[in-house]
Amino acid sequence: MAFDAADFRPDAAQVQATPALCPLWTAANPDRALAFLFVAPQDGDAVDVLTAPEA
Repeated sequence: MAFDAADFRPDAAQVQATPALCPLWTAANPDRALAFLFVAPQDGDAVDVLTAPEA
């Protein structure tokens, strides 16, 4: 089967069931958090941690 014939759209229930990233974990693992947000985009405190200016 060709890849363009497959249905890769996520189910709405799966998208809603994705837990929010923990801001503390995000601060400790920014590369992993960016990879996770690339695959499952979401808004929340983790995005604020990643986009905050470094002190």
